[in-house]
Amino acid sequence: MVIKGPSGSGKSYALNTALKFIPSEAYEYFSGMSEKALLYNKGLNLKHRYLVIGEAAGLSEGSGRAFLRQLLTEGKVRYATVQSTSEGNVGQELQPLEGPTGLILTTTANALHPEDESRMLSYHLDESPERIREALLKQAAGVKSKPKDLDTGPWFALHRFVGSRPLSVAIPYADKLAKALPDTHFRVLRDFPHILSLISAHALLHQCTRDRDQDGSVIAKFADYEAVYAFVAEPLAYGLDNAVPEQVRFVVEGVQELQGQRGASMDGVSQVKLAEMLGRDPSVISRNVAKAVNQGYLKNLTPGQGRLATLLPGDRQLPRGSVLPHPDELKGLNEMQRTSAISRESLLPEIPF
Repeated sequence: MVIKGPSGSGKSYALNTALKFIPSEAYEYFSGMSEKALLYNKGLNLKHRYLVIGEAAGLSEGSGRAFLRQLLTEGKVRYATVQSTSEGNVGQELQPLEGPTGLILTTTANALHPEDESRMLSYHLDESPERIREALLKQAAGVKSKPKDLDTGPWFALHRFVGSRPLSVAIPYADKLAKALPDTHFRVLRDFPHILSLISAHALLHQCTRDRDQDGSVIAKFADYEAVYAFVAEPLAYGLDNAVPEQVRFVVEGVQELQGQRGASMDGVSQVKLAEMLGRDPSVISRNVAKAVNQGYLKNLTPGQGRLATLLPGDRQLPRGSVLPHPDELKGLNEMQRTSAISRESLLPEIPF
């Protein structure tokens, strides 16, 4: 998972607040690391744990990123190197790095390397004035009264309880969900196992209120999918280009409106005028314009570093789709299959005995 937003938007605050509710043995936190630090860090245990990196810019480029991708996808990294000894160069394999491992990053960048992006869900922080106002009021409330001490004991206990129990989960509607997903993008083959894992995780958190099958597996309810849908529907749609973050849609529709006011003029819309009309800081507008241009939703007639953009609507239309079926739709598919099965049974001839 990668949390995206401009500097000062609260990425690190959100991440660090969430980590307070997770016991330290469940993750390793690094502000940054060199290219092969994971491989040479003896004793580093990432099996069934999360690797948290405070800022993606602190993660070295090069083969280090490739090792991390392999760990996320394959669950294990083996690396052979050459050691210089008194007897000459000797080939040696470093201690394998084993998963499965989760990864959480924050970044101010609009996008990471495509191979990194395809393995992660991207969460874009709300950049609206309403959220900024809400954050200011929360800060003011914190000055008036001392924040209450967090009692994280129950959360830690829940985490350890789940980890100490069998982790097998049965998802009765998994096949219906698979049939409802798009088949136009290979990335969905990576996303679908993550969706199932999240459904399983939610079911395990609520296992005391879930039934079990004859093998002892927790049986996931539709409520588990509903919770996952609320959490990942938008990031999945962004990853498969079925939707765009609201802040990107905001600037694209702003350019379309200004261009419409000027008729069919091909002179373009000044980024300064766009910021004035939208009532937002030029630096915020610039960041979102850059993303819209990169994705083809806008055209920049005056490209170049340090130059203010002159904008026209791009060749791509803003998508308004979704990837995951709505929970009600998934329930409907399940009911249709059940009704169909009952109808087929009713058509079977009676066999006399």
